[in-house]
Formats: sequence, structure tokens, C-alpha cells
Amino acid sequence: MSDNQARSKLLIPVLLALLFVGPFATAIYLYYFGGDGWRPQGSVAHGILIENPPSLDIGSLVLPDGSSTRFTGKWSLLYVGSGSCPAACQQVLYEVRQVRQALGKEMARVQRYFIATSGTPDAQLIQAAHPDLIVIDTAVAGGDRILATLGDHSEADVFVVDPMGNIMMRFPVGTSMKDMHKDLSLLLKASTIG
Repeated sequence: MSDNQARSKLLIPVLLALLFVGPFATAIYLYYFGGDGWRPQGSVAHGILIENPPSLDIGSLVLPDGSSTRFTGKWSLLYVGSGSCPAACQQVLYEVRQVRQALGKEMARVQRYFIATSGTPDAQLIQAAHPDLIVIDTAVAGGDRILATLGDHSEADVFVVDPMGNIMMRFPVGTSMKDMHKDLSLLLKASTIG
């Protein structure tokens, strides 16, 4: 066997090893030495995930019309804002309604709440535009407890509560409908409860 043949036989396994190991070695190098632009981001969520989620499993709440509601059994979207509900509030309520409707057949797994931080929303306005919206205002016993459990938040934040009553995520004011819909769709897809 000539030297050329011996080198050819040695070269083939070396080239095959480089073909398979090369991309991995390049990826490892770029991950550790390529800077932040080459590293994957920690989360695909658009909302803010809440660590050690507090629970809203506080039993049934009696509403002013005599009906009752609870934060368990379904996924819940909670809009938190002033009961006077100016134009910006009405816009966010509309967007949250659209996010729920965009879920299609999964829509029945989600309920919507308006948690009023002060005052009482105009019942006729709410009923006309959002007939399935559950309003919890200062007249509802336990409303203060809900606000305390939500913790630090801004007016017009939207929270996601899982079917066990845990506050999972917060969408800060200004979060787009598209981003809310993506996160909620992923949660519903991954969950078998609610």
C-alpha cells in the first residue's frame, strides 16, 4: 500500500469526524465566546411570569346581583383598573375580549374579570359591551383581599390566573393583544386542566 493510499484511508475518518463534530464545536464556541447575541433567551413568554405564584383560591364571591363566582375551575384574565373606566380602560377591556375570542374552541376555558381598584363601573356600559365580563368592585366582599393578593401592579395590568387559582403571569399595561394571545394559547395548549 502506498503512502497516498494510507493517507486517504486516514483522511476519510478525520473528515467524517469533522463533519459531525464541527457544528457542535462551533455552537459551543459561539455560545460561550460569541457574546449575548448568540445565546438563546431565557423565556418565550411576553408577559411577566410570577415566581411563587400567590393563590386566589378564596372560595365563592357573592356579586351585587346575587350570583357568585370563583377563581378556580377555569383560566381567568383579570383586568385591574379604576371603576370609572375611562377610554383607555375600555380599550384594554376590548383587547382582552378579543384575545379570549381569538382562542376559538378554547375560549370556553377562559373567563374574564374586571377588578375595580376604586369606584363602581357603569353597569350599563359594561353589560352592553362585555356581557360575560365579571365585575368585582369595592361593593364585593373580598375585593380588597384580591387586590392585596395581586401585590404590586399598575392600573390597566392584566393578570392570568390558572384553574387552581394561582396568579401565574402579569401583562403590564401596553402589552399587545398578539403577545397576550400567544402566551395564553401556549398555556392552554400545555395545560390539561380548566
